[in-house]
Amino acid sequence: MFIQLSLEEKERFIKDRYKGKWRLSGKSAAVIKKIDSIVNNTKSNPEKLVAVEGIWASNQLLKYNVEIKAVVLDLESITSHDAYKIMLDLADIAEEIHMVSNSTFKKVAEIGTSAGIFVLAKFPQKSLIDLSPEKHQVIAVLDGLEIPGNIGTIIRSCDGTNTDAVIICNKKTRITHPKILRSSQGSCFKIPIVEEDSETVIDWLIKNNYRIILTDTDAEKFYYEEHFEGKLAIIMGSERYGISKEWYEIKADSIKIPMYGDCDSLNVGIAATLILYEAAVSRTIGPRKITDN
Repeated sequence: MFIQLSLEEKERFIKDRYKGKWRLSGKSAAVIKKIDSIVNNTKSNPEKLVAVEGIWASNQLLKYNVEIKAVVLDLESITSHDAYKIMLDLADIAEEIHMVSNSTFKKVAEIGTSAGIFVLAKFPQKSLIDLSPEKHQVIAVLDGLEIPGNIGTIIRSCDGTNTDAVIICNKKTRITHPKILRSSQGSCFKIPIVEEDSETVIDWLIKNNYRIILTDTDAEKFYYEEHFEGKLAIIMGSERYGISKEWYEIKADSIKIPMYGDCDSLNVGIAATLILYEAAVSRTIGPRKITDN
């Protein structure tokens, strides 16, 4: 069995199975430098590559058919059947396979449960053309959000509420930022995510008869009073500046979350989650019945 083989035998197994695709790579190898820059978000990333480590995260890539560019293996640390199986599944579809030493692997690995597997993958890029108004009926539009963790949290909440798609406009951070990947817990590979300018998004939504709902602390209607019916685009504004002015120049409804303390608003990730769950419940069992009592 593979996990019982010596390091040399494991290397021979990879070399024999993946002729022409494998290579031995050290700390100065291009793939290691690429992973390091992606993990630390230090250089431009025009290819929209993401770095993913460990068994669970790698399974997410396979589950959602994400394109695998390279798999980096610390064969010494692949000691379980699950790690062996995921290694084969990844290596079979990867463009490149890099075998590295344990010390080189530790240079890029962040978590203690990587199981000797690190993956360089292509972030799934979508455009408005890929969205179907019939299929993608509830869309979360993130306008100018700056904090990657908030974006990832909202993407995860979109998955939890079965929200159909996410559109990011007026973007302030890279969609491949490691904090988006971590906070979304793999949902960023499932939910269709489109990056586009606000004007184009507004035109597309209007053309396809979406009802646009702005989340605004100055709105007259509370979020639980809204009937989330039909095709909807729920607009969430940036942490500092709120929703861009162009959204207020079109026909749109507005909702707010009641605040009972001294603060005037919630964190955008929490606010979006509340509203998306309200929309999901309303669409599943019907809107709340509001009484005066």
